[in-house]
Amino acid sequence: MTEIMIPIGIVSGMGLIAGVILSLATIIFHKPGDVKEEALREALPGINCGACGFSGCDGYAKAMAEGEAGVTNCTPGGATTRQALSEILGVEVGDVQKVAAFVRCNGGCEYTNTKMEYNGTATCYGANQIFGGPEACRFGCMGYGDCKTVCDYDAIHIEDGIAKINPDKCVGCLKCIAVCPKNLIKMLPAENTSIVACSNQDKGGGVRKICDVGCITCNRCVKACPQKAIKMENNVAVIDPELCTDCGECVEVCPQNCIMSMPIKEKVPS
Repeated sequence: MTEIMIPIGIVSGMGLIAGVILSLATIIFHKPGDVKEEALREALPGINCGACGFSGCDGYAKAMAEGEAGVTNCTPGGATTRQALSEILGVEVGDVQKVAAFVRCNGGCEYTNTKMEYNGTATCYGANQIFGGPEACRFGCMGYGDCKTVCDYDAIHIEDGIAKINPDKCVGCLKCIAVCPKNLIKMLPAENTSIVACSNQDKGGGVRKICDVGCITCNRCVKACPQKAIKMENNVAVIDPELCTDCGECVEVCPQNCIMSMPIKEKVPS
């Protein structure tokens, strides 16, 4: 019995001594936390989405505390979070343009054609593996709702065969952007600007054959824009939100109705 108890006692004693040493080391070498950083972290929503450009809320709080980031990066937190962060840092928030995810496609069922019947897994990812999906437009939304599935804020719905995002509900978590196999979804201004709802990179003649609301590279919007905010990239119009004043000239001259003013204004019945 003694032969067993002695080793047990030795091991227990060594463990006790090691525990005491670790406790003393923790007290001696303890580094007080940054009070400001902790307050900033507490004010953030804590969803760690990465929309701010940092490694989650901890990384963003650290960057703000060290003066390496402003208070406007947290899209999910909205105006309330920005105000709280500005009060902690003692800075002015200023005017922040609201941004939201936007699907750069308006080719609903009534406007576009299909090239085949797809009977596979009802996901955008699955359909895209078969010749780019059943839609005639290889750049367009397929409407199976992978983006809707990953959205935790009920901001995305499928309407007329394509995904539509409610900018009032979108928090900018970027999940829908990551899951779209067509790379159709982008974070864009949700107000006081115009946006091209098309991503087709084919030439105008080819677009006309498959979609009634696709950009045909006619350049009318480019010529009409008084701010020179529009240019053609890969056969599709692109609007620079920094230059756009939402004057509506491009919306009026577009023969395909693929340019929208944000927020989208309801059409007045004629």
